[in-house]
Amino acid sequence: MMHHVGIYVSDMKRSSEFYETILPVLTKEKLIWEDKELLFLRGEGFQIELIPSSTINSAGTHIAFSVTSVTDQINALKQLGLTPTEGPYKLSNGWKTVFYDGPDGEEIEFIRTTESSMN
Repeated sequence: MMHHVGIYVSDMKRSSEFYETILPVLTKEKLIWEDKELLFLRGEGFQIELIPSSTINSAGTHIAFSVTSVTDQINALKQLGLTPTEGPYKLSNGWKTVFYDGPDGEEIEFIRTTESSMN
């Protein structure tokens, strides 16, 4: 079970607004850690920690979220003006996945692991 994913961001407000737009965030909580204000975005079954950073190297940051339909997720994000950076892909094990870039270059994956069709 995932507890949270930490993402170093250059602009806390911009990143918070981005994730609150594309994900079903239920609560936000600020926390001070070593003189930095962190922000936890919580949804059902996930938690994202946004961490301010003046020197970003987030290329290795990757978060994956389960969805009931990759096609529906692509269509919903298209309505928000977002297009995939990779995929969608159908993997040999039957999983379907698609990737998007976040505001600081972090990779966001939406995956359906039990689908039998290309939805």
